[in-house]
Amino acid sequence: MSEAQFEDYLKANSQLSERTVKAYNNQFSKFDGMKKNVVTQSQSNIISYIDELTPSENTRLAVLNVAISMRKHYNKDVNKMLNRKLQLNDDYQIKKNEKKEENKSDLPTSKELIAWENRQYIDGNWQAFIIVHLMRVMSTRNKDLDLKIIPATRSMRKGEKGDKSNYLILRKNTSQLIRNDYKTYKMYGQKKNVLQSRKLNRSIRELVAERDLELGKDTINLLSTKGGAKMNEESIAKKIRSYTFRGLSESDYNKVFVSEVAEVKDLKKLETISKNRGSSLEVLLKEYHLDV
Repeated sequence: MSEAQFEDYLKANSQLSERTVKAYNNQFSKFDGMKKNVVTQSQSNIISYIDELTPSENTRLAVLNVAISMRKHYNKDVNKMLNRKLQLNDDYQIKKNEKKEENKSDLPTSKELIAWENRQYIDGNWQAFIIVHLMRVMSTRNKDLDLKIIPATRSMRKGEKGDKSNYLILRKNTSQLIRNDYKTYKMYGQKKNVLQSRKLNRSIRELVAERDLELGKDTINLLSTKGGAKMNEESIAKKIRSYTFRGLSESDYNKVFVSEVAEVKDLKKLETISKNRGSSLEVLLKEYHLDV
């Protein structure tokens, strides 16, 4: 398949989200080694090429899915590729379950995570405290924490039409988290949450002062480069792990809290996590409960 054919495929599938198009472009680029001839090559050649591309079942599935979708568009056979997809799915689930078993003993308890969070506050690590506190109480993903800190002035709170930024709004005694840019935004829409935490409020004020910035006047990103510029998604993920307990990911944090809440069968707390994160209960239990 040529670049032109790929572009035609994307144009014919204009319903694809920007995020999906970006992912498809990334996966399609992996066919450079076979000159991107996804349409003209045989299914066997494509399967062999993908199998040799990477040992990761997850990546193989992503690349294979793009090839299947494009071949369907051009009315090419995909029966062998669909069978291979089923095999890869099985292999992926087996490894995923094995990883869950490993995580049961490797992951910390919620008490350890809370103790780490409190330590950041005591030591005056304001940015670290804000990050891990929001991860715990709001079940945030990395993208949620790509936010701007602003005052509670009406003009700044309102934002512009179609605003896709996330905000942490500082009030006198509370703060508010507003999310316009997170993984499942299209399904759940804008999320607004009031946070009643004196520790969080103090940490926000101290962080602003520490950076020698003025709230409402300067652009204040919670996560930024040394020069204060906005970070890309990969850099944000690395930055967040530099502040978490033992360098854990946001996904690991969520697994700890979901698993412990599910263990005591506290449905109300599970529903709160589900609502805060923007994930269904089914997804939470399937992806984050270590005993499922």
